[in-house]
Amino acid sequence: MKKIVFFLFLIPFLIGCHKKGKTLSEGRIVNFSFLSPIRSLDPRISNEYPSCHVVKMLYEGLMHIDLEGNPTFGIAESVDISEDQLTYTFHLRDSKWTNGDPVTAYDFEYAWKKAVDPRYAQTGAFTFYTIKNVSACLEKKVSVDDVGIHALDAKTLQVELEHPAPYFLSLTSCATYSPINKKIDQEHPNWCNDVGEFFVTNGPFKVDQWKKSVEITLKKNDFYWDADAVKLSGIRIQIIPDANTQFCLFEKGELDWVGQPFNSLPFDIIKDKNVFDKIEKKEMVGLNWLFLNTNSRPLSNKNIRKAIAYAINRKEITDHVYQMGETPALKILNSELTLQEEPYFDDGNVNKAREYLEIGLKELGMTKKELGPIVISQRSSIFYLRVTQAIQQQIHEALGLQVEIEQSDFPVHFNKLAKGDFCIGEMGWISWLRDPIYMLDTFRNRSFATNMSKWEDSRYQALLEKSDHEIDPIKRKEYLHKAEELLMEEMPVIPICFITLTFMKNPDLHDVYVSPLKELDLRYAYFAKNEVE
Repeated sequence: MKKIVFFLFLIPFLIGCHKKGKTLSEGRIVNFSFLSPIRSLDPRISNEYPSCHVVKMLYEGLMHIDLEGNPTFGIAESVDISEDQLTYTFHLRDSKWTNGDPVTAYDFEYAWKKAVDPRYAQTGAFTFYTIKNVSACLEKKVSVDDVGIHALDAKTLQVELEHPAPYFLSLTSCATYSPINKKIDQEHPNWCNDVGEFFVTNGPFKVDQWKKSVEITLKKNDFYWDADAVKLSGIRIQIIPDANTQFCLFEKGELDWVGQPFNSLPFDIIKDKNVFDKIEKKEMVGLNWLFLNTNSRPLSNKNIRKAIAYAINRKEITDHVYQMGETPALKILNSELTLQEEPYFDDGNVNKAREYLEIGLKELGMTKKELGPIVISQRSSIFYLRVTQAIQQQIHEALGLQVEIEQSDFPVHFNKLAKGDFCIGEMGWISWLRDPIYMLDTFRNRSFATNMSKWEDSRYQALLEKSDHEIDPIKRKEYLHKAEELLMEEMPVIPICFITLTFMKNPDLHDVYVSPLKELDLRYAYFAKNEVE
């Protein structure tokens, strides 16, 4: 068994806080805003935006991600990994809940098992599939007691995996892997619905006030094990359902951040060069794509799907609609995770698109007129309507197909796609991992809630299965490469463009970690102000 130990070196951080001409401004509050209210602060459903952003500020798991984007120890102090890479034994440091109770391995075991118990499982349950018997448990084939999560004592948590997972340490930094106080949850199961005496957390901040649909304020958690490293005294998040209003408040200095990962920047501001030059950009591990309903004609036919994919000119869309440095997606893995430098298919190749359409129509025994309208479903958004209208026009001009657009509020839109009640569905997809498996795993099984295309292929499943059990990283990468290649050949989903995270922030705010996974970490953030000469 090998033992892995990470060390947090604070010297660079401390030096950064005292650069020439700057001095640390202690005890300031940072001001943010969300477009929509926070529905829940329960980490078990914390893959939902914008709740997940607050959950990351309130809770800490076994690991967290440092300023360089690497997994480092959080509540765990060290970990032993078995030679076969199937068993992880975490040793916990001394840490406390905000009510002073010790955080224990029993809290982790209880939280994780409840998250995958079919009686209580929420949308975040899918993040635990790597752990032994989680999938079987969610399908009610085994008991939750058979899941590979075991507290050996108060300070030791042992986790058994279904297969080797080189990304597992990073996975435990996800908000869904946060602990919950076992005793409080058993005695007061509704503790997370309102801020009261039983609302306890274990992260760098704690809730001060929560005025639902108005604002939530957090303050520094003095019980946090690394409280000395936390420089902000608090965080205020207002609910402001208009991006232009948010930008005006930012311009007035009443907000310290505007844009992503919380909200999109107002589209019109990019026309102002003075503003545009101040926008910061970061490539995300995710993309905007179109799910195709492979369960219904005509998109059950591969060549019809490919005809539509080839008809779309992504370069025109990124240059003239997005305009924020996005790049055309001719694969599903971005430059950080790419398995192949060259594109898998042609962008906007009208001749090939027409050839695929003719082949598909012959295979279906249909004429173009018999296809009827192709309906693209999208979330209600002026910006995404512009994107969809561009796609609508390109498909019509290239293939002569009638394309209609349906809009609905995001929860309704999401549910329609999840139920298969659509033809083509627009969606943004952000990875939870800096590893190719998350994006590829979306299409492993038709039964997965994330597989909105309802596409399944035994060849694809076999490649992912081989990658699961391959310890050699080079061989594993090759299996994943072949899987992506097959996915792009079958085209159950059409990539449009890789997402660029864009934002503006107070120039005095430093050491905020903006993750390519659309996360933001404030544990080491601080304000620096100009020294008075």
